[in-house]
Amino acid sequence: MSESFLPNEVATEALGEVLARLTPPGGTWLLHGDLGAGKTTWARGFLRGLGGDPDEVASPTYAVLHRYGLPAGQVFHLDLYRPGVEGVWSLGLEDCISAADRLVVEWAGGDGPWPTAWVADLWLEIEGEGRRANWTLPDGSAAR
Repeated sequence: MSESFLPNEVATEALGEVLARLTPPGGTWLLHGDLGAGKTTWARGFLRGLGGDPDEVASPTYAVLHRYGLPAGQVFHLDLYRPGVEGVWSLGLEDCISAADRLVVEWAGGDGPWPTAWVADLWLEIEGEGRRANWTLPDGSAAR
């Protein structure tokens, strides 16, 4: 597990950029953290790191799903707080995601029917004026 203190939103977005570059096509990130912990802020950096427009990123809380175009593929940004894992997959989402796409899931909860074996976890906690980030990559390796 890797860990970093993120003093502000700029640092949270920068971590998203770095981790995006480690995420292969088909990769999934499960984001854990309380309301306001920085999940959507991290997603802005993640999209930027893949060549997308970070200004498009909005919290998917009410829409449940946002799609963002990339030079190759898309980022599917989900919020499972209300529908839960089963609710989203019952909509046929698995039929929309291609091998070139990446998935970012807020409020992921436990196990889900993620479309590939490459599934990473990110935990964000408010700490003082900033955030504490902890993450694991699927192969157990650490990345900074």
